[in-house]
Amino acid sequence: MVDIKKGALSFGSMTLLVGGLALAGLLFWGWKTGQELPLWPALLVAAVNVLGAVKLVLEMRARQAARQAAAAEASQPHRKGGG
Repeated sequence: MVDIKKGALSFGSMTLLVGGLALAGLLFWGWKTGQELPLWPALLVAAVNVLGAVKLVLEMRARQAARQAAAAEASQPHRKGGG
């Protein structure tokens, strides 16, 4: 089961999914029509996929750092403020 609130379907993963579908559509169109793949749409789809992959890596690193910070904070002994 996918939990959207936890970020399973993040912006980066959705960008890669849409970019992959667009690339598959372009390849299918070129295969069915027998024409060459149009250059500019193919370059735009490739750029979207690269940017989506970078965004996904950055999101995953930020999520991992937040998880590590939360774990480090939880492992610290809590001190009572007595003054």
